[in-house]
Amino acid sequence: MNPRDVLVVIPARGGSKGLPGKNIKQLGDLPLLGWTAEALHQSKLCESRCILSTDDETIAETGRACGLEVPFLRPANLADDNASSVDVVLHTLNWLAKTHNETPDFILLLQPTSPFRPPEVIDRAWEMLQADENLDAVIGTKAIQRNLNTLFLSNESQYLQPVSTANITTTRRQDSPGLLTPNGALYLVRHQSLRKNGHFFPPATAALPMDAITSLDIDDATDWSMAKAMQKLSWKASPASN
Repeated sequence: MNPRDVLVVIPARGGSKGLPGKNIKQLGDLPLLGWTAEALHQSKLCESRCILSTDDETIAETGRACGLEVPFLRPANLADDNASSVDVVLHTLNWLAKTHNETPDFILLLQPTSPFRPPEVIDRAWEMLQADENLDAVIGTKAIQRNLNTLFLSNESQYLQPVSTANITTTRRQDSPGLLTPNGALYLVRHQSLRKNGHFFPPATAALPMDAITSLDIDDATDWSMAKAMQKLSWKASPASN
């Protein structure tokens, strides 16, 4: 397995509603997009082909300045609220096959909204997939520090609706099974599996746990404020200063 068999896709559309222009907002020494570019450049997949998929020329210019390949602007129908990350990746794969006759064996999706994802996480995901031929995907996750007995669903009435607690007998958080949720920082999947299943969570998917800081996913102004605070308090100004 060679890093050159991996296609890295960084999706960054221009129409963010939660935080307009977030992908190129300045965070410390770098635009937000630059943090992901730097993490990739410092990882063991630095020789992999990396394509920034965007519909916005300003984002494209910023991406090129960060050393990313931006060979096209994605169509408008893949830049609205209904477009999925899978659609964006498949569009990139189809473009690569049509224009370069290339078909990568693995896809790595890195969202630019996870600025504190370190290169070591990318390396670890690649090592995990190489070590197990039966593994189809590795995804970044974060822990949910709650017992199912303390999680509720909202409904139309004034009463809380408990989440199903089947097979959960303990009421102590520390004794309950580990709960994980995708953090959006990293999705590494075999190409054939993505085509077959149509998503990044095939049956043979392994979790790559990450802490609260490296799991931060910037979606709105509150997340941005948290990111700025974390960046200022960190001993490093940017991923490049490791």
